[in-house]
Amino acid sequence: MELAKRINQAYALLKKEQPPSQVIAHLMKQYGVSQIQAYRYVQQAKEINGKLAIPEASVVFTVKIPPSLSSRIRKFANSQRMTISKVVSAALEEFLAKKDHVQKRETS
Repeated sequence: MELAKRINQAYALLKKEQPPSQVIAHLMKQYGVSQIQAYRYVQQAKEINGKLAIPEASVVFTVKIPPSLSSRIRKFANSQRMTISKVVSAALEEFLAKKDHVQKRETS
């Protein structure tokens, strides 16, 4: 989240046609980063075609599930090279989207 904010800041300053050297100095001062790190933000900002989406903050959410389901989730996540959190988030988003769709049809 912080990375996206910093790259977006660099992007916005570059869009205002500030010279990269000034953008680097600004990023160093604002975020307390090294010149090399600020340069990396500027380089990444030059490579994007718009501001980066800033992901929503995550919260810890504990649930109890059967060990067999936990094992299936872990195996799936590993096979897809995803984190367990991303798998569960995607599954819940899809489930809730379907429920929302059903509820909208029932109230129409």
